[in-house]
Amino acid sequence: LVRLPQNKIGTYNKANKAYMAFEQEHEREPSTEELAELLEMSETEINNIFQSNTRHTSLDAPVHEAEDVAMGDLLEGGDDTDDDVMKDSLRNEIRRVLKSLSPREAEIVNAYFGLDGENGVTIEQIGQKYDLTKERIRQIKERAIKRLQKARYSNALKAYLG
Repeated sequence: LVRLPQNKIGTYNKANKAYMAFEQEHEREPSTEELAELLEMSETEINNIFQSNTRHTSLDAPVHEAEDVAMGDLLEGGDDTDDDVMKDSLRNEIRRVLKSLSPREAEIVNAYFGLDGENGVTIEQIGQKYDLTKERIRQIKERAIKRLQKARYSNALKAYLG
Protein backbone atom coordinates (compact mmCIF):
# COMPACT_ATOMS: atom_id res chain seq x y z
CA LEU A 1 0.00 0.00 0.00
CA VAL A 2 1.44 3.38 -0.99
CA ARG A 3 -0.01 6.40 0.74
CA LEU A 4 -0.23 9.72 -1.02
CA PRO A 5 1.37 12.67 0.79
CA GLN A 6 -1.00 14.95 2.73
CA ASN A 7 -0.40 17.89 0.40
CA LYS A 8 -1.47 15.76 -2.59
CA ILE A 9 -4.61 14.68 -0.74
CA GLY A 10 -5.39 18.33 0.10
CA THR A 11 -4.90 19.37 -3.53
CA TYR A 12 -7.14 16.52 -4.68
CA ASN A 13 -9.86 17.52 -2.20
CA LYS A 14 -9.69 21.15 -3.39
CA ALA A 15 -9.92 20.08 -7.04
CA ASN A 16 -12.75 17.65 -6.29
CA LYS A 17 -14.76 20.37 -4.49
CA ALA A 18 -14.29 22.72 -7.44
CA TYR A 19 -15.31 19.91 -9.81
CA MET A 20 -18.52 19.19 -7.87
CA ALA A 21 -19.37 22.90 -7.48
CA PHE A 22 -18.93 23.46 -11.22
CA GLU A 23 -21.01 20.38 -12.01
CA GLN A 24 -23.81 21.55 -9.73
CA GLU A 25 -23.80 25.10 -11.05
CA HIS A 26 -23.59 24.26 -14.77
CA GLU A 27 -25.35 20.87 -14.68
CA ARG A 28 -22.48 19.24 -16.57
CA GLU A 29 -18.97 18.01 -15.91
CA PRO A 30 -16.25 20.62 -16.30
CA SER A 31 -13.57 20.16 -18.93
CA THR A 32 -9.97 19.92 -17.83
CA GLU A 33 -9.38 23.37 -19.27
CA GLU A 34 -12.27 24.89 -17.28
CA LEU A 35 -11.14 23.24 -14.08
CA ALA A 36 -7.54 24.36 -14.64
CA GLU A 37 -8.69 27.94 -15.15
CA LEU A 38 -10.93 27.81 -12.07
CA LEU A 39 -8.13 26.46 -9.84
CA GLU A 40 -5.37 28.52 -11.51
CA MET A 41 -3.40 25.40 -12.40
CA SER A 42 -2.16 23.85 -15.62
CA GLU A 43 -4.18 21.17 -17.39
CA THR A 44 -1.34 18.72 -16.77
CA GLU A 45 -1.56 19.36 -13.03
CA ILE A 46 -5.33 18.77 -13.10
CA ASN A 47 -4.87 15.50 -15.01
CA ASN A 48 -2.22 14.37 -12.53
CA ILE A 49 -4.44 15.21 -9.57
CA PHE A 50 -7.33 13.11 -10.84
CA GLN A 51 -5.12 10.24 -11.95
CA SER A 52 -4.03 9.79 -8.35
CA ASN A 53 -7.55 10.25 -7.02
CA THR A 54 -7.46 7.78 -4.16
CA ARG A 55 -5.78 8.14 -0.81
CA HIS A 56 -4.15 4.71 -1.13
CA THR A 57 -2.94 2.82 -4.13
CA SER A 58 -2.11 -0.86 -3.85
CA LEU A 59 1.08 -2.03 -5.52
CA ASP A 60 -0.79 -5.26 -6.29
CA ALA A 61 -3.53 -3.43 -8.20
CA PRO A 62 -3.45 -4.04 -11.97
CA VAL A 63 -2.27 -1.16 -14.12
CA HIS A 64 -5.11 -1.78 -16.57
CA GLU A 65 -8.09 -4.06 -16.08
CA ALA A 66 -7.22 -6.19 -19.12
CA GLU A 67 -3.57 -6.68 -18.14
CA ASP A 68 -1.85 -8.91 -15.62
CA VAL A 69 0.74 -6.23 -14.83
CA ALA A 70 0.59 -4.86 -11.29
CA MET A 71 1.70 -1.37 -10.23
CA GLY A 72 4.52 -2.86 -8.15
CA ASP A 73 5.92 -4.62 -11.24
CA LEU A 74 6.65 -1.21 -12.77
CA LEU A 75 8.73 0.02 -9.84
CA GLU A 76 12.48 -0.28 -9.89
CA GLY A 77 14.26 -1.70 -6.91
CA GLY A 78 13.68 -4.94 -5.11
CA ASP A 79 16.57 -7.26 -4.35
CA ASP A 80 19.09 -5.20 -6.31
CA THR A 81 18.32 -2.17 -4.17
CA ASP A 82 18.79 -4.20 -0.99
CA ASP A 83 22.09 -5.54 -2.31
CA ASP A 84 23.26 -2.04 -3.21
CA VAL A 85 22.41 -0.76 0.26
CA MET A 86 24.27 -3.67 1.87
CA LYS A 87 27.32 -3.12 -0.36
CA ASP A 88 27.39 0.60 0.44
CA SER A 89 27.03 -0.10 4.12
CA LEU A 90 29.81 -2.70 4.00
CA ARG A 91 32.11 -0.29 2.12
CA ASN A 92 31.48 2.39 4.75
CA GLU A 93 32.15 -0.08 7.56
CA ILE A 94 35.39 -1.23 5.90
CA ARG A 95 36.52 2.40 5.50
CA ARG A 96 35.76 3.03 9.16
CA VAL A 97 37.67 -0.06 10.29
CA LEU A 98 40.65 0.72 8.02
CA LYS A 99 40.99 4.11 9.73
CA SER A 100 42.23 2.21 12.79
CA LEU A 101 45.32 1.22 10.80
CA SER A 102 48.24 3.39 9.80
CA PRO A 103 47.81 4.96 6.36
CA ARG A 104 50.41 2.60 4.85
CA GLU A 105 48.81 -0.50 6.43
CA ALA A 106 45.38 0.60 5.20
CA GLU A 107 46.68 1.18 1.66
CA ILE A 108 48.41 -2.21 1.57
CA VAL A 109 45.36 -4.11 2.85
CA ASN A 110 43.11 -2.13 0.51
CA ALA A 111 45.32 -2.85 -2.51
CA TYR A 112 45.92 -6.52 -1.68
CA PHE A 113 42.24 -7.38 -1.18
CA GLY A 114 40.86 -4.92 -3.74
CA LEU A 115 38.61 -3.24 -1.17
CA ASP A 116 38.20 -0.12 -3.30
CA GLY A 117 36.26 -2.06 -5.91
CA GLU A 118 39.33 -2.81 -8.01
CA ASN A 119 40.89 -6.25 -8.36
CA GLY A 120 43.40 -7.08 -5.67
CA VAL A 121 47.05 -6.86 -6.61
CA THR A 122 49.95 -9.13 -5.71
CA ILE A 123 52.40 -8.57 -2.89
CA GLU A 124 55.10 -8.08 -5.53
CA GLN A 125 53.15 -5.25 -7.18
CA ILE A 126 52.54 -3.57 -3.83
CA GLY A 127 56.24 -3.94 -2.99
CA GLN A 128 57.21 -2.21 -6.22
CA LYS A 129 54.86 0.67 -5.46
CA TYR A 130 56.31 1.23 -1.98
CA ASP A 131 59.86 0.20 -2.91
CA LEU A 132 59.76 -2.57 -0.26
CA THR A 133 60.49 -6.28 -0.43
CA LYS A 134 57.76 -8.90 -0.79
CA GLU A 135 58.56 -10.12 2.71
CA ARG A 136 58.19 -6.65 4.25
CA ILE A 137 54.84 -6.12 2.50
CA ARG A 138 53.69 -9.54 3.74
CA GLN A 139 54.68 -8.63 7.31
CA ILE A 140 52.83 -5.31 7.17
CA LYS A 141 49.75 -7.01 5.70
CA GLU A 142 49.77 -9.75 8.37
CA ARG A 143 50.21 -7.23 11.20
CA ALA A 144 47.32 -5.15 9.85
CA ILE A 145 45.08 -8.22 9.58
CA LYS A 146 45.86 -9.19 13.18
CA ARG A 147 44.93 -5.69 14.32
CA LEU A 148 41.66 -5.90 12.39
CA GLN A 149 40.85 -9.27 13.94
CA LYS A 150 40.61 -7.68 17.38
CA ALA A 151 37.08 -8.10 18.71
CA ARG A 152 35.96 -4.49 18.43
CA TYR A 153 36.80 -4.38 14.73
CA SER A 154 35.88 -7.87 13.62
CA ASN A 155 32.44 -7.73 15.25
CA ALA A 156 31.52 -4.74 13.11
CA LEU A 157 32.15 -6.76 9.95
CA LYS A 158 30.71 -10.11 11.10
CA ALA A 159 27.18 -8.89 10.39
CA TYR A 160 28.12 -8.57 6.71
CA LEU A 161 30.29 -11.63 6.39
CA GLY A 162 27.91 -14.09 8.05
